[in-house]
Amino acid sequence: MISKKNITVLIIDDEPDILELMEEEFRYCGYNTLTAMSGNEAVQVLQKTPVDIVVSDYKMPNGNGMVVLDYVNKMSSRPDFFFVSGQADVSIEDALKAGAKKFFTKPFDLDELIRQIESTVK
Repeated sequence: MISKKNITVLIIDDEPDILELMEEEFRYCGYNTLTAMSGNEAVQVLQKTPVDIVVSDYKMPNGNGMVVLDYVNKMSSRPDFFFVSGQADVSIEDALKAGAKKFFTKPFDLDELIRQIESTVK
């Protein structure tokens, strides 16, 4: 079993309240966290810092979630990718085909998101 303290989660959302809530919950569960408020900012983080899991909103200014997923798909050490979104211009099926592990629709159950992630990293 992998220790959660050795797992880094990049959380991407342009809504500060949601970003803060998710970061607090992941930290409470023992994960290391990084945050970004846009897809372009997230790509910059991924270029500098290795992460194990990406949790991204879909619709954001300055680079949507697909920009991040496209970048992740080109990485040699590819983190697991999860979408969380209230409004998307892409179908859930398209997001999954593009490489996302799961697509959660806002409002979503944060505990269920973490359970899904934990089932992936075991």
